[in-house]
Amino acid sequence: MVSEHVLPQREPIIAPVAAPITATKPRPVPAWSMTVMLLGVMLISYLDKAILGLVAQPAMADLGLSAAEFGAISSAAGLLAPLSALLYALVADRLPVKVTLFTVVVIWSLLQLPIVFAASGTLLLATRFMLGAAEGPAAPAAYATAYTWWPNERRGLPTAVLTTGASFGKLLFAPPLAFVIAAFSWEAGFLAVALLGFAWGVGWLLIGREGPHGQAEAAETVAETGSRAPLRSILLTGTFAGFVAAYTSVAMLAIVVLTWLPSYFQVSLGFSALAAGSLFGVPSITAMVFLYAYGAWSDRMLRRGMSARRARGLWGGVLLALGGAFLAALPLVSGPVVPFALLMLGYGLAISVSAVLNPALVLIAPPGQQRSVLSAGLAVAGLLAATGPLITGHVLDTARAAGTLAEGYATVFMLAGGVAIVGGALFALLVDPERDAAKVEAAARLAQSTRQSA
Repeated sequence: MVSEHVLPQREPIIAPVAAPITATKPRPVPAWSMTVMLLGVMLISYLDKAILGLVAQPAMADLGLSAAEFGAISSAAGLLAPLSALLYALVADRLPVKVTLFTVVVIWSLLQLPIVFAASGTLLLATRFMLGAAEGPAAPAAYATAYTWWPNERRGLPTAVLTTGASFGKLLFAPPLAFVIAAFSWEAGFLAVALLGFAWGVGWLLIGREGPHGQAEAAETVAETGSRAPLRSILLTGTFAGFVAAYTSVAMLAIVVLTWLPSYFQVSLGFSALAAGSLFGVPSITAMVFLYAYGAWSDRMLRRGMSARRARGLWGGVLLALGGAFLAALPLVSGPVVPFALLMLGYGLAISVSAVLNPALVLIAPPGQQRSVLSAGLAVAGLLAATGPLITGHVLDTARAAGTLAEGYATVFMLAGGVAIVGGALFALLVDPERDAAKVEAAARLAQSTRQSA
């Protein structure tokens, strides 16, 4: 609740273009409380998919699956998630976010349970499809809800926190999950993830809510002014295209890591299954360091008057491309130490761009359309990224047939690095929130005048 003595500051319909961004201090305690709560959504969403990477070796052996077949199962969740995100984009700004997030997390948790009682390749594939359909709305809803607690010039660090849901999942929950799988069975890992999701859902029902920069205020602004930009005017901007390119490369890298990193540790670097599961989250340490550092730095630069074009577009693209270059060098090195170091540095640098991806995109959208725009962007990028495990599964099957499986895993990460280089270059070249905010604002005014003259 906002104090009756302090009126909430209303965001402009379109972010200011020429003037420097003025710092607005949010209420830190409730803002960070809700951000940490929303971090739970990202963490559980990660664990719902990471469980496949942790059980890859015993599940493939138990169910008689090839690497290509298991890669196809991993890709299944990514196929329907973009489609459901596109559908969510049509209604996102009209649905209550509290109900949306609670519903999707409960569905995720329920979908883990069939594997516990009747594991099969077919059932695993079916539940992954349904899981993807339920996950589509989660990320745009979580990020947009977090942004209702933070003004534009303070969104980089909270975005970094939400993005580290995957990192926290690896560091905090991957080792216990690996222990559960080793001590009981690989099916027991799915049960553990389900129980965690149910617990979060109860907590969200009790304390979850939107902040003072929320959608209700945005809807009121639109009602008063009539300024709602045509969605096409946002989707055809360079910023949207750069966002899709960068997010695709980051998402593809994340999916490849989720699916194959434990196997890479075992087959290529010689670690045991338990050690591979425990080390699963270590490369995320550098990701967290770079995410927090870059998120805080970009916010500070914006408050000092640096353009979002430079603070988010240019520097974000450079970091993504540099991380891809380190990953692409994996086939050139040998032994466990140097490849592990390259993975840590490359993955950390590449993931750091996630601190500015969503803030750069929502800066060009009217407040009442942020969930829709985020949903559309994440849907397109997710659909492109979902091909990653399928392609890499065929690469690994080819390498297995040739007797070079260890080299095959290095090739998989080299390919992911190459995609990151391309995504970083396009993000640096195309993203210009100030320019594209002006274009969207002009389109909104034209649409408004057309409606008035009709």
